Amino acid sequence: MHRLALSIISLGFLFACAAPTRSPAPGDIAAAYQSAGRLPEASREIELAIRVRPQDISLRRLAARIYIEANDSDRAIAHLESAIQFAPRDGALWIDLAEIERDRQNIADAYVAFRRASTLEPTDLRAVSGLALSAENLGFSEEASAAYARWAELKLSLESEASQ
Repeated sequence: MHRLALSIISLGFLFACAAPTRSPAPGDIAAAYQSAGRLPEASREIELAIRVRPQDISLRRLAARIYIEANDSDRAIAHLESAIQFAPRDGALWIDLAEIERDRQNIADAYVAFRRASTLEPTDLRAVSGLALSAENLGFSEEASAAYARWAELKLSLESEASQ
């Protein structure tokens, strides 16, 4: 009986040691450093991952988030612009870019990006609301009015869906 138990334990140990381990996906190390608040290390690791996979949109988005958190909006914008080169019809990239530009008080650049995002994602509340506010700030009254109307329509639709 003692030998059987020992054999079972040994066999289990062998299977555990032989089990394949998942290697981290590109960006996992950078994300872990970011979560720990270690932004210089996160920046280094995301740049290494992007060198290997420069067209990976998810890595570019992660890089932008890391650099925004590190207060380096220029680098964040550079990564988003690179991502847009590879995926120009990705509305979420345009929204991310627009929000950074808005936060930097670059209203004209934010307007351009929000306008593109709302064209690509006409039902995205962030895109439409951003367009309304930036158009108003630039004095584009007619476009702002139309975007505000669309914003109200989307909010009403979302509230109706939520109540069902």
